[in-house]
Amino acid sequence: MIHDRAALAALAFSALSLPAAAQVLEPPERAIRYDAPSAISPSSANATVSAATVPQAMERLDRDDATLDVSLGGIYGEGEFGTGSTTTIWSSALGARLRLNDLTLSASLPWMRIRSRSTVFTGIDATPVLVAPNTSAVKRTAEGIGDLTLGAAYTIAPAGSPVEVELSGRAKINTATQRSGLSSGENDYAVGADASLPLGAVTPFVSVTYRFLGDTALYELRDGPAASAGASFAIGRDAYLLTSYHYARAATRLVEDAHELFAGASTRLAGTPLRLTGFTTAGLSRGAASFSAGLAVSVGLSRARE
Repeated sequence: MIHDRAALAALAFSALSLPAAAQVLEPPERAIRYDAPSAISPSSANATVSAATVPQAMERLDRDDATLDVSLGGIYGEGEFGTGSTTTIWSSALGARLRLNDLTLSASLPWMRIRSRSTVFTGIDATPVLVAPNTSAVKRTAEGIGDLTLGAAYTIAPAGSPVEVELSGRAKINTATQRSGLSSGENDYAVGADASLPLGAVTPFVSVTYRFLGDTALYELRDGPAASAGASFAIGRDAYLLTSYHYARAATRLVEDAHELFAGASTRLAGTPLRLTGFTTAGLSRGAASFSAGLAVSVGLSRARE
């Protein structure tokens, strides 16, 4: 009888201790780094960057709120693109993003001024697309409102995984007037994926995109990939440094593929909702601008969900 009671007591003690033992043996759930402070790739379906994509890359929107941000920026770039004649490109862009949980909607509209002997069109997010070199004996100036870009992105952050993935699609809609000389007159599209890995203050990232460029009456534009890779570095909670490499396949066989380096810095202005971002690029190939530099200011508004 004593032995039976001892056995029953042992079984009861084992049953009661199982949950506690399971809690000890189970690995702790890894924190999701979904909204970790970090910047991501500033390139959007192109080798180069724009006054709209850079400030958006520098500010991660909070998924728990209905969040809106608006930016206004300008960029200047120049290069010979292997032609022996310098092309200059001025661009300013008004950008906006709205985030609703995992979905982000975006739009940007540029004003551009391109002075060149070559044929250069407005690309996705106001980035220049070099089509053909030396198509004019003298430099021509094209200026005005460029093409509107609309975008949508969905962010995936699996539980237990530190990697964040963003799937995106973008469309450049022909809104520039034919008289401006800025637009191909056709729509362009792009689909892509960005992956980032927050590691404390450092966040490495990689971005891969495939572009679909609309053909014109004179030129058959090539569809093709674009990619970027780099890392951002958080300085406190409200400032970032970012450096990356960008590549894009040339729009035609008349020009070379684009390769360039990017560096940027961004900080929130103390006591205000404003963020100031400065950036520069350096071309590594004749398919990219020799250099460019830009400045943008953005403001964020959010409303907590009930």
